[in-house]
Amino acid sequence: MRLPLDETAFTYDERPVAIGQVVLAAVSWGAWAHLLRRLELGVLAAAEREPLLDEELHPRLVAWRRERRLLAADDYNTWLAVRELTLEDMSAYLRRTTATERLGEDSDRVEPEAHAHNLDSVAAAAFPEAILSGELQSWAERLGRQTAAARALAGHGLDVGEATPQAVEALLRKARADPRTGLAEVRAERLAVWAADELALECAWDRLAREVADEGLIERCVRSHHLDWQRLAWDEATFPREDVALEAAMWVRDESVALDAIAERAGALASAGEAYGFDAGELMQLLVGKRPGELVGPLSTAQGWRLLHLRERVPPTPADPQLRARAIEELLEDALVPHLAGRVEWHAAL
Repeated sequence: MRLPLDETAFTYDERPVAIGQVVLAAVSWGAWAHLLRRLELGVLAAAEREPLLDEELHPRLVAWRRERRLLAADDYNTWLAVRELTLEDMSAYLRRTTATERLGEDSDRVEPEAHAHNLDSVAAAAFPEAILSGELQSWAERLGRQTAAARALAGHGLDVGEATPQAVEALLRKARADPRTGLAEVRAERLAVWAADELALECAWDRLAREVADEGLIERCVRSHHLDWQRLAWDEATFPREDVALEAAMWVRDESVALDAIAERAGALASAGEAYGFDAGELMQLLVGKRPGELVGPLSTAQGWRLLHLRERVPPTPADPQLRARAIEELLEDALVPHLAGRVEWHAAL
C-alpha cells in the first residue's frame, strides 16, 4: 500500500502541501530512515520469535483505540477504511511492535542485511506503519509548523533564506535512493521544487529558533516555571505495615538515620529518584511544599505504607541545558501560535 503522493495533505493559507512533500520532509529529517529501521526490526522479530497470541495483542489494540478515541467498532472500522487499511494491517502492526519490544537490548545486535530474505514485506508495510504509528500525521504537523515559522519571519521583515543547489541535489539523491518512499516516481521538476521548499523551511525554522533564543526571554520563561521546572531528588521506601513505617519515619526525622538504611533493616523496598517537576507526576504534588530533609507519609498504597524523603530541591536556571532547550521550545510555540491558528486545513486522512 502506498499513498498517492500528489494528494493534498493539508493547506496552509489555502496553499496546498502534498503528501509527497511530507514524506520528502521526513526523508530530509532522517525520520523516514528511523521508521524503516524500526519496521525492519519488527518484521524480523515477528518472524523469528514465538508467534504472538491474539490475547496478548488485544490489550495493545484497546490502548491504541482508546488513544485515538475509536472505542466504537464502527468508528474504528471507518478510520481504517478511510485510510485504505485493513484489520490485517493492524494485526501485523501490533505483532511487529510487540515483537520489537520483546527484543529489548538485543535489537542493537540485529543486522537486517543478514536477513534480507525476511524483509520482502517491508516496502508494503512502510506506509501502514507510518499511519498506524501516528508518525505520518506527526510529520505533517511538523511541516506545518515549519511553514508557520517562515511566515513568522516574513511578518517581521526577516529573510527566510534559500537552499543551495548543492543541498537540493543532495536531498534529491537521498529521496530517489529509497524506492519505498515512492518519491522516485514523482516528476523530476516537481520533486526539485519540493526539495528546495523543504530546505528553505528548515532554514526558516532554524533562524526563528535563533531569533527567540534571546537570553532575557529565556530567563523570563524559566523564571515563570519556578515550580514545575525545579529538579527534585528523593528517597522512598515501602513498608509492609503502618506501625513499621511510623517507626521508620521517627528514626529518619529524629535520629537522622538514612531512609534506605532503615528500610534495609526492616526488609522493605527502597529506591532513590530524581526528576524535574514536570516529569515527577504525583510526586510533584506530594513534595511541592516540602523542604529538603522533610518526610512525606506514611501513605497507604496497594504495596504497603510508603515514605518519601526529600533530599534536594534545585531551582530552575537557564544554565541547565535541558531547561534551556525547553524554554526555547516554549518561546517557539508562542511565536508560532498567531501563524498557525486558522491557517491549516487538513485534507487527507493521515
